[in-house]
Amino acid sequence: MFLFWVHREQAMLMQTPKEHIYIAVSQTPLSSPFLIARQLDIFAKHGLDVVIVPCYGGVACIRKLFSGVVDYATASESVVMFESFKRKDFMVLSSFVQSDNDLKLLSLQRTGVRQMSDLVGRTVGVVKASSSEFYLDALLLVHNLTSDQIKKVYLTPQALTSALLDGQVDAISVWEPYGYQVASQSGTPLVDLSLNGVYQLSFNLLMMHSSYLQKKETHRRLLQALAETINWMHQHPESSRSIVGKALNIDKIQLQSSWKDYVFRLSLGNALLSNLQLQARWAIDTGIVNSSLPDYRKMLASDTLERLRNQQGVLP
Repeated sequence: MFLFWVHREQAMLMQTPKEHIYIAVSQTPLSSPFLIARQLDIFAKHGLDVVIVPCYGGVACIRKLFSGVVDYATASESVVMFESFKRKDFMVLSSFVQSDNDLKLLSLQRTGVRQMSDLVGRTVGVVKASSSEFYLDALLLVHNLTSDQIKKVYLTPQALTSALLDGQVDAISVWEPYGYQVASQSGTPLVDLSLNGVYQLSFNLLMMHSSYLQKKETHRRLLQALAETINWMHQHPESSRSIVGKALNIDKIQLQSSWKDYVFRLSLGNALLSNLQLQARWAIDTGIVNSSLPDYRKMLASDTLERLRNQQGVLP
């Protein structure tokens, strides 16, 4: 009965005009479900005409959302946390991937940096108000260091690689594919100061609160399309990497080495809530923000995902 309902709905969608939506998508393998869904025309199956608007990092993506250029944006929970201290008019529709090894803290052997304590008094390139900045501070905390013992240099994601290679900074905190980019372009050996498990990154699909109230059917179709895509990715990992590699101009070896670190699934629960609260307390305690703790429960649009979860066979 359920499969009959799904096929009937899809037949009806094919006969009606598709809804145009714009999604700001960060150009990283974390965004793979969106790149694959576009390539396989899965969005169209669910009555959506999706335009992917490329951006570099969640900070840039969320700016496009706030300016009205797009209807949705992808960003890490760190970006959500930082922005939540500035405004309350956006929401998280769902997380779609998690990784505990996507962020890297990298230096070059020629800088003389061999361990975290060697960064004291040195410059570190980071992307302001992003997972890059939180990851750096988390590593400092693990090693009993504080952020005032180093000098943060705020840069765009695209500028981090050249800043390290050109000697503008002594280290960079960066996500993939930029970490691999540094390794492939560097003429001298890298020093990897990263620690697995220090930071559980998630990438999330965001929307404005007004959209949440007005376009619930659109949100449902979008999540269904992503759920179908993720199911396909689990069944076809090699083909998935091939599509993503071509879309992002990433070579096969690079993508294969990082793919195992990604857990693609739709979720919106206590893990994300706890992570947001933890990072927000860090931002308050370190003085990066001067405000009270936001109520993140009000920012999670969990009802749409929960309805899909209750439909047998929709979510992986």
